[in-house]
Amino acid sequence: ADVKEQLAMIPRPVLDEAKIVKSQSTRSQHRAGPLAVQRPSAARQSDGIFLEFSMWEPVAREHSLVDPSEEPIFSLLISGAMEAMRRMPIILDADATDSSEEAEWECVNVNLSDIRTTEWGKVIGHGLRSVQFHSTLSGELMLCLAYFDPRVQSLRRGEVLPEEDGDTFETSSQGQAWLAAALLEEFKQLLHQGLEAVGVQGATVDVIGRWKRRHLQPGRDFVTESFTLADGRTLSYKQPEGQFSNPNPSCEVHCLEWLCQEAKEAGRVARQSRRSPVLLELHCGGGNNTVAVAPGFGEVRAVEINKKLAEAAEENLRTNNITNTRVIRAASADIDASVYTGCDVVLVDPPRAGLDEQTRTIVARMDQILYISCNPLALAADLEHLREGREVVSLAIFDMFPYTNHVECAVRIRRTQEAVQQAKPTDWKKW
Repeated sequence: ADVKEQLAMIPRPVLDEAKIVKSQSTRSQHRAGPLAVQRPSAARQSDGIFLEFSMWEPVAREHSLVDPSEEPIFSLLISGAMEAMRRMPIILDADATDSSEEAEWECVNVNLSDIRTTEWGKVIGHGLRSVQFHSTLSGELMLCLAYFDPRVQSLRRGEVLPEEDGDTFETSSQGQAWLAAALLEEFKQLLHQGLEAVGVQGATVDVIGRWKRRHLQPGRDFVTESFTLADGRTLSYKQPEGQFSNPNPSCEVHCLEWLCQEAKEAGRVARQSRRSPVLLELHCGGGNNTVAVAPGFGEVRAVEINKKLAEAAEENLRTNNITNTRVIRAASADIDASVYTGCDVVLVDPPRAGLDEQTRTIVARMDQILYISCNPLALAADLEHLREGREVVSLAIFDMFPYTNHVECAVRIRRTQEAVQQAKPTDWKKW
């Protein structure tokens, strides 16, 4: 109801007929963090807890402890891994939240040929400040362990630590120790035991370590997600570490299905004036929407500024045998006429702030607009800017973030017939 009030400029019949998709009440979130780590209380240590996870509460302006057994929103993969890490013999620094110990900082001195239980736990815990979790419906899990090392804070790009061998962190004594610990069979077994304890068998697990301008990856730095849509297609997506992907994949499937349906209708309308419609997609990310809707168009021009996401989009297009799409690495606001000229439909999935002025000007050139928004207020503001001579013909609301006030909205907008015929613009009150 609150969302519909925020989007009150949309015609009442469209609001009344809006598609509303509720999230799963439990296990819906496949991303968590970064969650800060801290040493447990003495009482918790006696219960076998070696580290605690905490989450920042913006209203209370403080961290609150996260107990995976009491957080039903996280996927089983994430809950199992969190509980496993809490009970691993990981030895955190004296105060895992204090980043002012520059004078006392030392590399962990470990004999690589004889890493024992307490030693690998000390290596994994030294400097550890937070952990980020990313799981998939397809049974894959990626953990990113973020570290603080005061020695690298003042280093400029390209500079190395005195103890680094050459310019490669993995050849340094600290890098070698961390890789040895992360690859240790006991560490991996404890993670898998935690997953098996919650009923997850045969999961693929990758662990990454990150320092400022440094990272170590014993295995992969991505997960692969798979979605099966109602039309029978199974889509596969590479999702790189540290890059955006939807945290609620089961709800995302419904969003993709709605988008494909609306894109098909937009393509049908466009075919009335040309045989093979062209789609312009702005903020395409890793190609999540691109892969799903591309078969409905003769050509797709997908724009993304982030290098890693643009590379992921190209790989995802190849994986899914999409050959009619060109990925253009650029800011949406900076593309020139050679990119958008000849396009019939535009698909936008902008950041939370909505469309910037330049991008909005480009979007306004199109007869049909597919707009996905994670912020109804920003969507409402953009709709007002795009109102003249247009009408909203379809609305969907997706509960991507259960137990919060945030939702994702999607609309299809088209130029009115009067505007197409260059007649008097439609009055705003007719929306």
